[in-house]
Amino acid sequence: MNEILIIARKELLSVVRERRVLFTTLVLPILIMPLLMFGPILLFGNAARQTQESVQKVGVVGVPTVVLEELRKARVEPIEVANPQGAVQNREVQAALVFENGRYIIYGRLSGGATQSALVVEKVQAALRAYKDQVVAEQLRARGIGTDILEPFSVETQDASREQERAAGLFAFLIPFFLVSFIQAGGMPVAVDATAGEKEKGTLEALLAAPVPLLQVLLGKGLAVFVMSLLSTFAAVAGLLLGGGVFRNLFAAQLQAVQNGENQAQLGGALALDPLGYLAILVTAVLFALLIIAIMISLGLYARSFKEAQSYMSPLSLVMLIPLLFLQFSDFLKLQDWYFALPLVNVMLALDAIVKGAATATQLLITWASTLAYGALALHLAYRNFQREDVVFRN
Repeated sequence: MNEILIIARKELLSVVRERRVLFTTLVLPILIMPLLMFGPILLFGNAARQTQESVQKVGVVGVPTVVLEELRKARVEPIEVANPQGAVQNREVQAALVFENGRYIIYGRLSGGATQSALVVEKVQAALRAYKDQVVAEQLRARGIGTDILEPFSVETQDASREQERAAGLFAFLIPFFLVSFIQAGGMPVAVDATAGEKEKGTLEALLAAPVPLLQVLLGKGLAVFVMSLLSTFAAVAGLLLGGGVFRNLFAAQLQAVQNGENQAQLGGALALDPLGYLAILVTAVLFALLIIAIMISLGLYARSFKEAQSYMSPLSLVMLIPLLFLQFSDFLKLQDWYFALPLVNVMLALDAIVKGAATATQLLITWASTLAYGALALHLAYRNFQREDVVFRN
């Protein structure tokens, strides 16, 4: 055990001397998590609000005067255009409205996610709805019928989500992704330096010549990677709590303005867990860290150089995107317990369920047991690689 701690201390000291690694591992997660959670919504939310409050140009063809007045009330400026579709494509106008054969056609740039054109299209739709309600009301009054017949009952929607899910809000599915990403990002510099880095510097041979069993050398290196991964995870959680508390208070007015007075929990970005919830996140993160460090050490041992090791490990970040896509559509699936046995996907699903307060004991136990089994398998593979001279001395 003493030899394991000595090797882990040596690896950690080599990292501690690199201030850039310490900054990206420990400081950057604290700073970047609040920005990731609230930066986009503040930036694009304010842009959307300004679009609603300002006046945009809308091309019109054959639109009656009364509808033009409704458009002006909706804060758009109607202008005559010869080719409405082309005017929208060339960004001469944000949207276009054509009236022909008793039908209104709206043109807008609706592909490519949230666009200013899409918001202007909503303005035009609102103006047409107001005009349609006005026409219907006039026709009802002409027949001696009251307009209350149009609303025989009222409809009210209440959010029945759990408290934890409301606190996490729109960004709930991103929280597990960030935690998993920081576990990987925190351990990767140490894993590369402790394996391919030592090969490149020529110090691995001296370490292997020391009277220390290979397994203890491997565990010592793994312990160093594990410590940095956990520190990075704690920094990410601290950043998340910072974003959910301090950042929300600092920008409370701006966030409230973006939400237009609606329930503040809608944006989320915070954790509302009990101690068992935080403990479940910690256990899941620790087991995932064991798996990911074993994989990274195996890849690092196989690589000939520092750069080659980085090229092997970088695609792991892309692999993490697959479970993220799974999470986005998880609400449309009937989650089966065996999903929590799938590698990588299980950790994402478990963290997502914990953050939303929906995790069951069975799901967590399957996740922890399967991740531990995958981690043991990856560690065994790393140990076998460490025993093979054709792998260790590939350079």
